[in-house]
Amino acid sequence: MGIKRRRVLLGTAAVPLLGATPAVADVTPQSVIWDGDPARGTSVFDGLERDPGSITVANDPQGTFGRCFRYQTQDWSNGKERCESRGLRNPDGSVLRLNSAYEGRTLYMGWRALWNVNPNNAWIAVYQLHISGASGGQAKSGPFVLRTVGDGMLHFQLTAPAGATRHIWSTRFPVNQWNRIVVGMRVSRGGDGWVEFWWNGVQQRFSNGQTRYPCPTLWGSHINHKWGVYRSGSNSGTSVAFLNRARLGTTLADVAL
Repeated sequence: MGIKRRRVLLGTAAVPLLGATPAVADVTPQSVIWDGDPARGTSVFDGLERDPGSITVANDPQGTFGRCFRYQTQDWSNGKERCESRGLRNPDGSVLRLNSAYEGRTLYMGWRALWNVNPNNAWIAVYQLHISGASGGQAKSGPFVLRTVGDGMLHFQLTAPAGATRHIWSTRFPVNQWNRIVVGMRVSRGGDGWVEFWWNGVQQRFSNGQTRYPCPTLWGSHINHKWGVYRSGSNSGTSVAFLNRARLGTTLADVAL
């Protein structure tokens, strides 16, 4: 029996790349490193940050994709509000540490996300690739985050080791609908690192006009994938995020949806 294939078109969310030849991605998993299967519960994550809030396994509220991770945070009087999962764990309970051992490797993280937040209020982060063990003057956050800054937009924000930040991609923030996301990167502490980004199956162009943005993707001791809701204390009410079929692999085919 032949291997099923599907096309991955290069382009922005609104306009396909002119003259681009569609890439063909083999969707048969080849080398999945981590699978965020809700059947394992929250043990798939290294840690949970609930300040305040809850992280549970729940059914897709739209009845399409089955069991998901549900993140909820709400008002409190201590300033910023965070409800995020941090890092990854293997089925045997060991931590999957994305550190110097992965330098030079290409990794892809893919997932479905549904957000019930107010993107017109104040800043909210819904995904971070986050540094741990930064030293000296290095940035304690980054290298990238998906966030709104209260402007009704979803931004892909890039952070450099020295702390400079920039938005390298944006779209209207989608509320109460499922979206498919893939972040590809070369793990590097230097200039040969890069990031790529797929939004609902379409590879995106960044602010440099290219589908690949050069950047360091590792500093400190290691990087953590973080999902959920991290928001300014000036937000009010309840914010909820759902995560479905999160996977880390070494090929786009491992994680594409």
